[in-house]
Amino acid sequence: MRFAAVALGVGFVGTLLANLPAHSDENAGSLVSLMRPSSEITGSVSPNGPQPAAAIRLIDLRNGATCKIAGPAGADAGFRRAPLGPDCAASPDLARVAYWKTTDDGALIMADGGGETVLEFIPGDGVLFESVYPANALITIVPARG
Repeated sequence: MRFAAVALGVGFVGTLLANLPAHSDENAGSLVSLMRPSSEITGSVSPNGPQPAAAIRLIDLRNGATCKIAGPAGADAGFRRAPLGPDCAASPDLARVAYWKTTDDGALIMADGGGETVLEFIPGDGVLFESVYPANALITIVPARG
């Protein structure tokens, strides 16, 4: 197995070197430019973080409660009333939420009627948001379908 990996690596490097232009002062930087990391952004990754979804689904992973609501668009100008409906009341954590806002770094903060933080989320990996506060909250936010 180790021999196959070494042979494959040597073959790859040989192919790279065979395709380089001949060494001269004019193109001495060719190899260096091939090895230098590029800052070019490719694919569909947004440089400003995740874009708010039109509708989101909040899922309490501890008890399976789930509810669909309008996304947090416009919640970046300070706390606004969170549009949580009766379906969200099945989650003890979500039942306490009255307001929400997004921050410059992409976090989503949910507060109770008195303005105390109930839940805090950060942009997730594979989901829109993952809960980070309180530590025992297991709530995730995904784009709503249908």
